Amino acid sequence: MRDPCAPLRRPLRAGASVYRRAALGIAADLVARSVRERGAALRAQVAVDQGTAPHAGAYRGRGDRVSGWASLPPIPRAFVIATAALVACTDAPPVPPPAATGVGLQANFVLANPAGLLALDSQGHTLGRIIDLPAQSAPATPALHPSGKSIVFALTQQPNKKTGFGSDLYTVNLDGSNFRALVEHEHDNVFYASPRFDATGNILYFHRRAALIQAGSFIGNEDGIFRLDLRTGERKEVVKDGADPALAPDGTWLVYVHLTQGQPDGLWRVNADGTDARRFFKTKDAWWYLQAPRFAPSGCQIVFSGAGHTISGGFAPRPPAAANTSGGRRPPQLHLNIPSELVLAPCDGTAARTVGTTGDDVVPAWSPSGGEIAYVGTGAFFALTLANGSVRTLAQGQDFFFGDLVWAK
Repeated sequence: MRDPCAPLRRPLRAGASVYRRAALGIAADLVARSVRERGAALRAQVAVDQGTAPHAGAYRGRGDRVSGWASLPPIPRAFVIATAALVACTDAPPVPPPAATGVGLQANFVLANPAGLLALDSQGHTLGRIIDLPAQSAPATPALHPSGKSIVFALTQQPNKKTGFGSDLYTVNLDGSNFRALVEHEHDNVFYASPRFDATGNILYFHRRAALIQAGSFIGNEDGIFRLDLRTGERKEVVKDGADPALAPDGTWLVYVHLTQGQPDGLWRVNADGTDARRFFKTKDAWWYLQAPRFAPSGCQIVFSGAGHTISGGFAPRPPAAANTSGGRRPPQLHLNIPSELVLAPCDGTAARTVGTTGDDVVPAWSPSGGEIAYVGTGAFFALTLANGSVRTLAQGQDFFFGDLVWAK
């Protein structure tokens, strides 16, 4: 008998892209392939709504991407919570030490992955969970409050009896107290993620994605970046067809991943009031896939994870690897011969420079000094030094195949 979980066990693109689809609700992406390969066997076994990735609007379009939503059974509630698929068809993540009061206050890093919100020390060792989250939930896309005392993050849980399946934005103090929802999904198949504070901590920007269902069939996604005043509750859409926002240091504009039919097609910028949305780069550089733009803590430059670099419509030659690894690990391996890279660009969009090659799509996290960029992937926790391109391997283990990272201190 054929293994029903085989489609989930194959090497899709290990790392951030797979986790994001699995843990954050790209269930249909996995189910569509499974349905094609197994017939409609899943239909009778699942009865909860699907979701689409709240992060970057983007599931990576390499060999693991499935675009055939139409192949899903055209019946309501015939989709799967991706976390359930992940639990059923993959090995359980390692269980870190239990949540302990104040553990987050000791943390140099906070990592959101299937094991929870993990507090890590300066060497990448797990100190424990900041808080015990609800059972069968998955956190992602954490952001540090300007005070440095709390984080806000996306949380995908079991379906709500009133509002169905989706993801919400929660906040918690680093000492584990004051866990509460900030933004809750209003109905089935609505997903919130990628929260970003302004410098005052009073304004929150975030991505909203809603799956559009007609007559039981998925017909597309509605994506947008929103602004919420946490003092008054006033909320407005800043720009449509955008995801994964990052706010410039001066607070006057954002850079974001622009989407066409739910797929990333480049970095764009927009004023904080929603005016003057346009392409970020003034050069002819483009990437087949990109995600997670992040502003440096000082100066004005961004880093992002990109793959399939092109110039003037043709594939550019792969730049020499800028990173020298240490810690006994092999250099990152390319997936499907398309490299994933960390790319640095000035805020005026006049240049792009590869500063490191990674084994998969990653979520970069700037050090407070701006001299290093940390990321997790391929089973390890890395820190890249911008001054010389060297890469330190801080830690290795199952916690580091994928996840979203914050460099707290």
